[in-house]
Amino acid sequence: MRNRAQYERGTTGGVAWQAVAAPADVALSGIAREYSEFRECAYQPVERSEVAGAEPVLIVEFDDPLLVADVAEHGSPRVWQAFGAGMSQGPTSTLHAGKQHCIEVRLTPLGLYRMSGLAMDELSNRVVSLEDLFGRDGRELPERLASEPDWAHRFDLLDSMFVRAATNGPEPDAEVAFAWHRLQRTGGTAIIGEILTEIGWSRARLAKRFRSQVGLTPKAAARVLRFDRAMALLAEPGHRSLTSIALACGYYDQAHFNRDFRELAGCSPREWAAAQHNLPGAPAPAVR
Repeated sequence: MRNRAQYERGTTGGVAWQAVAAPADVALSGIAREYSEFRECAYQPVERSEVAGAEPVLIVEFDDPLLVADVAEHGSPRVWQAFGAGMSQGPTSTLHAGKQHCIEVRLTPLGLYRMSGLAMDELSNRVVSLEDLFGRDGRELPERLASEPDWAHRFDLLDSMFVRAATNGPEPDAEVAFAWHRLQRTGGTAIIGEILTEIGWSRARLAKRFRSQVGLTPKAAARVLRFDRAMALLAEPGHRSLTSIALACGYYDQAHFNRDFRELAGCSPREWAAAQHNLPGAPAPAVR
């Protein structure tokens, strides 16, 4: 039995669901963060909008395929049974026919770079096949996962594949890793000029290498990280004003916060908070 697994189940908006989540193996620290297996059953199609995010994700569907409209080609959705996606700067829409059984993997940008060896800016805002990411291993992964008897064995299979991929992949530049971790630790509020002084690189060099290994420029990544932190504060229990959240996350004012949030989430902060009660396991937070 894997340690620290979390189980949830319930019925939300007439949709019955259950989920189990567990952290990736400690050997994958800084590469893969969490695995989850999710099931839901509805009597009608289920459509969701996934907001912008700093974490690349992998999805493997065992039941109905997903119709996915990514950020880059939102007007041309495609059907996927399994896919990966890099960092995103806008909402991605998903639709399934009513039955879902899937594995979701949460990665780090530098972790996906290490495992795939691909330029991360080619994956940002896009959905790609697992074969594009991992070659033959990626192509065979859905069938191998489906043949395992339960979620624990599936998570173990992911651990072994990712450890092997990371061992054989490229190491990120130490300067890029430093810049990314500084931005991440500060919720996107670190001053990029100060980072440049510490690593001794030019702005152009950092932008080019950072985009290739993380997926976005430092400035764009910082914007997504500020948004991530704002969502975390919005989801906390209790009442907190939007102005205080905006200031805590480094926005100039609430108008700037509202504008950025709408571009990255496809809705206002209040609309996002109110919609959370429609998501499995996520009670609606209160804002004022």
